[in-house]
Amino acid sequence: MKQQVLSLFLAGALALSLFGCSGAPGTAGDASPSPAAQAEEEPVTLYIGTTKAPEVMSTMYERDAFGRMNYNSFCAAPFLERDENGVVQPNIMTDWVFSDDLTSLVATFATDQGITWHDGEPLTMDDIEFTFNYLMNVKKSSYIHMLESVERISDTQLKLNFDGPSAFNFINYACMAVFVYPEHIWEGVEDPNEYHEADAAVGCGPYRFVSWDEDAQTMYFDAVEDYFKGELAIQHVVVRTYDSQDALVMALRNGEIDAIYDYSNSLSSTMAPSITGIEDVDPGMSDNPGQYQLVFGFNKQPTGDLAFRKAVRDALDYELLAATIGGENAEIGGVGLVAPPNKGYDSELPRLSQNVETALAILDEAGYVDTNGDGWREMPDGGPMDVLLTAPYSATQKALFDRLSEIIVSNLADVGVKCTIDDQHQSDTDTYRSFIYSGEYEITLGSTSSGVAAYETVFYYYVDKGYGNAWGTYSEPEFVQTYLDMMNSPDYETYNERVKALQEMAAENVIGMPLAWDKCYFPYRTDRFEGWINYPGWGVINNKTWYNVHPIDGTDG
Repeated sequence: MKQQVLSLFLAGALALSLFGCSGAPGTAGDASPSPAAQAEEEPVTLYIGTTKAPEVMSTMYERDAFGRMNYNSFCAAPFLERDENGVVQPNIMTDWVFSDDLTSLVATFATDQGITWHDGEPLTMDDIEFTFNYLMNVKKSSYIHMLESVERISDTQLKLNFDGPSAFNFINYACMAVFVYPEHIWEGVEDPNEYHEADAAVGCGPYRFVSWDEDAQTMYFDAVEDYFKGELAIQHVVVRTYDSQDALVMALRNGEIDAIYDYSNSLSSTMAPSITGIEDVDPGMSDNPGQYQLVFGFNKQPTGDLAFRKAVRDALDYELLAATIGGENAEIGGVGLVAPPNKGYDSELPRLSQNVETALAILDEAGYVDTNGDGWREMPDGGPMDVLLTAPYSATQKALFDRLSEIIVSNLADVGVKCTIDDQHQSDTDTYRSFIYSGEYEITLGSTSSGVAAYETVFYYYVDKGYGNAWGTYSEPEFVQTYLDMMNSPDYETYNERVKALQEMAAENVIGMPLAWDKCYFPYRTDRFEGWINYPGWGVINNKTWYNVHPIDGTDG
């Protein structure tokens, strides 16, 4: 194995000669030369910018720039992919047949199509079977929590057995984030999160990792020849990390990069003018499947009281919230929470609107009145009321969450409800999550990513699923069961029906509110490449990029 790894890196060193250096171009810390400056040396090189830093070059690690690139079927190869409409598509798993009761499926894999790992070893059914068992028993991946066992049928087929009617759930839940792993590397590794050897970067996706320059925060990748899915239009990919979105946009405008990819971290709407109307730059605007949202904690009063939640819904200034989140392109959200780009969206449910007089009347009728004349309403039993508002810890979005919190506190003050911003539980990510998972919060703000919205929906953050590390506290039995039924739907038609039912229940019981339905911005250049496909809420760097994006006629890439 070590000889194979050595061969990999010797091949990488040879490939680096294509870049004219033995690391990143230029001296350590210098900016990479622009695509135009290197066009003759690198005829088809795609330059991608991100704000996520590379940390661990491991196909087991998802949180850094290397890991997030693998969501795009890059180095690590997922079993399944998703198209621009959110529908599951085959990849390493090429076909599947559900059992009638959805408790199992028979899957066919591309183990007969000449796929090799990036160190030269062939992909076999041993690797496929090993992967599922390793994810179940060692990594204990939440993506396949419904999987109980696998049975080999042949050199190309496995039977996957689930703990319930979860076959359709599995292919959607595991899509894009469950990769196949080489047994000869990971066998015997008891803690995959701590394994950082060079061969941890070995995958069987269309691109192989070559090297990275830590000082320049730049990673280099080469296309795999004769990849089983077809010809790759891009021969080399360079991914560089920038310190801020401002620097990212400047690099795009200067032609240093061709496109921006930042997973669910769209450019802020305040930066839209800097990428709109610029020659050779497309803003990459799309409807956001995710959203910013308010979540009530049902384990604490007064937020467990429907009358109070209705009053809060009527008290908020949605026009101001939408403008704060998304500027002029944002819309006021709807009472059903699910945003328009998602499967099952119910367009017949009304949009939210502010009605202060209605909020005042609801509070009065429910017994929330100012009994001591200090200007603040008390609880119906006469006790003091001070609602705690907790926002997530976010280094990049702190200013936005601070402003949203200020608006909500001000709106509630206008109807006599005292609301205090929680400084104690939003100091860091672990503290925030621990508090939320405890279920002791009253109101929290947050956001749904496009990845979660695609199948688990925004309700993932609201429903009490009955196990630890659950975001939501809403445990009304019919709602919980409908959510579980949605996740275990047999097909997209049934799934859509159940998503609509959840929206109706969410509207009636006011489990929370979208603070806006906004746009996403993942801009890209149009002067060197064409064939871009803009996934809503995701951008033009996706699993289709490698086969569709190509140099414009008359350019050399």
